Amino acid sequence: MSLPRVSLSLWNTADARSAIETIIEAEAMGIGALWTDVGRSTPDPVTSFAAALWATKEIRLGFGIVPTYPRHPAVLANQAQSLYQIGGDRTRLGVGPSHRHIVRDAYGLPFERPLDHLREYLTILRALLTTGTCQFSGTFYAVDLSLSAPAPLPIYMSALRPRAMRLAGELADGVLTWLSPITYLREVSIPELDLGAQAFGRPRPRLVGAWPCVVIEDPDEVWAAVGPMLSVYAGLPFYKGVLEAAGIVAPEGRWPLELLDRIVFWGSPERIDTRIQEAHQAGVDEVGLHLFAPSGAVVDDVRKLAPIWREAVGEQ
Repeated sequence: MSLPRVSLSLWNTADARSAIETIIEAEAMGIGALWTDVGRSTPDPVTSFAAALWATKEIRLGFGIVPTYPRHPAVLANQAQSLYQIGGDRTRLGVGPSHRHIVRDAYGLPFERPLDHLREYLTILRALLTTGTCQFSGTFYAVDLSLSAPAPLPIYMSALRPRAMRLAGELADGVLTWLSPITYLREVSIPELDLGAQAFGRPRPRLVGAWPCVVIEDPDEVWAAVGPMLSVYAGLPFYKGVLEAAGIVAPEGRWPLELLDRIVFWGSPERIDTRIQEAHQAGVDEVGLHLFAPSGAVVDDVRKLAPIWREAVGEQ
């Protein structure tokens, strides 16, 4: 089954039943792939995806991302068995360390050496998924386990900065980014991803660049839709570091249009399609659109963008 060159974020996660119904609707609309967050307060999509896979036949579902600290890699591998046995290889397992304020402050867990922790996590998870067994002893984990069956699902890793990109190049099947300017991905991220892959003699992982998308042509309404979200992310250390490395210093209050243009796909469907093509030309394999709308009528925007995601089908 081919992988799409454009995917969408699941737009209705109000509750598990709504999420499953939305996935069914998305497949009926011809959407090839959806991604969803694994939040600390929303219903767990690792659970609801099992029901959605049973109720659908073709649509791909992805986690962007499963936070690693609260969920042991063997537990995720065990859940992956069910997802694989129900839906085949249609699930993409996105994993990443999340953020200090979530892991430490919300869950009360230590948030230490996130990349080293992630390296061990990926090593264990891949062994269990591909062979069904793992014997591993490291700094964070000691695992001696066999599953009843392997579950060869692709592993995607969240990555923003160069060291994370190199790690993804070494160990992941794909990499997920969020809010990274296209120029930063082309000039910094992709070369580091290539280096990590080349060092281990493997092909470059699939790069999924995800951006907020607003199908509105009025800049005031665009800011109303994404401004609160951008203000939050610009203050998080990982994202602040990427934005500053890309030459974006987020001001207090409203961002000027030239900064907004760099990390938000907005305007008419034609203008958004132009930005998607720019990302593909820069080396991004798949563009993930997270739709924002001041009115909340996101499904209307999905339909407006239908010519884009219906035509954007690539190869694995």
